Amino acid sequence: MKHLLCCLAAAASVFADAPQMAAARIDAALIRDHYEALQELRKHSIAPPPAPALPVADDAVFLRRACIDIAGRLPAADEVRQFLADPAPDKRARLTDALVREPGAEQLRFRILSEAFRVKEDDAFAAWLLQAAKDDRPFDQIIASLIGEGRLGQRDGENAIHTANEVAAAVLGEDLQCAVCHDHPYNDHQQKQCYEFAACFLAPGSPSLQLPGYYHQRSGKPRDLVKPRLLRLNSRENPPEIKHNADARVQTARWIVTESTHRFASVAALRVWSGLFGMPGIEKDKTLGGVDPAPSWNEVNGSMSYTYRACGGAPHANPVFWVGLFSSPAPAPSIYTALGEEFRRCGCRIGEFQRVLARTTAYNRAAIAPDRRWIVGNLVPAPVVRRLPAEVIWDALSAEKSSQLPPVPPPEHPLRMLGRGTREWSDESTTPVSHELVRFMMNSAFMENAAASRPADSSAEDLFLAILGRYPNGLEKALAKQQQNESPQTAVQDITWALLNTAEFMFRP
Repeated sequence: MKHLLCCLAAAASVFADAPQMAAARIDAALIRDHYEALQELRKHSIAPPPAPALPVADDAVFLRRACIDIAGRLPAADEVRQFLADPAPDKRARLTDALVREPGAEQLRFRILSEAFRVKEDDAFAAWLLQAAKDDRPFDQIIASLIGEGRLGQRDGENAIHTANEVAAAVLGEDLQCAVCHDHPYNDHQQKQCYEFAACFLAPGSPSLQLPGYYHQRSGKPRDLVKPRLLRLNSRENPPEIKHNADARVQTARWIVTESTHRFASVAALRVWSGLFGMPGIEKDKTLGGVDPAPSWNEVNGSMSYTYRACGGAPHANPVFWVGLFSSPAPAPSIYTALGEEFRRCGCRIGEFQRVLARTTAYNRAAIAPDRRWIVGNLVPAPVVRRLPAEVIWDALSAEKSSQLPPVPPPEHPLRMLGRGTREWSDESTTPVSHELVRFMMNSAFMENAAASRPADSSAEDLFLAILGRYPNGLEKALAKQQQNESPQTAVQDITWALLNTAEFMFRP
């Protein structure tokens, strides 16, 4: 009996610490990948010089980072005080466990789903997806419902080609954009294959798809009818045939979540990873004046960016996954496999997977510069410094919260300038740093009103804690005191304006 009780206690302990064990497996995969890549480079005598060890982020940095990444908000002043004063060694784990249950976390999960599935207005589709985000519904169930029950098709006006194109990108990490129009020499899929996959999304009773009238390839003739066929995801496996006596959408959804080598889980896991860590080695788009990633499709370094420009030149994707990552003959690095496996272990729940990632040693490290180069093909073992999401900036400045605004505000709305996209394409929103943003933060009447809205009796310490998430240092205290003595009537507004215009506020640590 005593032995049985000990076994039960040990099992309960393992179960209770499951997120920490999952985090440890991800950390091990990161280390293994970097070590193996480094050894391979050393064989060719091109190994980079050893990089200094990445330190652990301090508590103030971690608190601000976790609140932004998981709950979509800045920490409150009293929250910072309490967290920094808490001596408990498990306070970071308790923090992230609490953050994933907040209403803001539900809204952030909804934004992740909205960006993936192009929510453009408040309607029944958006309401359904919002409830799925609140429930942290398993992602495979969401896919099965959106595709198998025809919700995405209805949303797209039964435009099967558009639905197939976006499902391929947002769910499977496959690029069909150019294949919609023609056989592109650098695309893994041909135009006929794109049309065949699109036929999988036709509602029962819909007219069959036809190849375009200008089609002139050996695989078919203009206006040929197209039979539904699933995408071939790698060179070693053929997808199952679509049965003609059953709903093709249901078969497609089932294949995605059960038979497509779990591609959907790896892509979803990378999307969540990008929200907490960012992406390494992304080139800067100088036309936007800052760190918004937008290299052209044929100028990507290695195979590490899905961001590209369509043949017409317009960017329409964010680096959530990467061209060639899965279709390459070489095996994917083990970290990608590990992320997909852990996402499935979490029941394909986005919130639960965020808990796991937040417990990794990698997430607890100090952030690295966005232009710091790492071994090509590997994720970096620390978060990348990135601009705050548009919604976090807006909510810090406005009494009208971003969750109260339409999914796609008018073009003149500041949220659009801050990076909220049109949702015409999956994962279209960005975080640009531009001259327009600088002018808005420094000169707009909106910013003056935001600075003036702070309570007149706010101390400099309160302002630093609420805006930057840390206590002011000695010099900052002295400067704030000097401002209070020289301009007592406007000191709070002046200090607030100055802090909001710092890079420390604009970027997540």
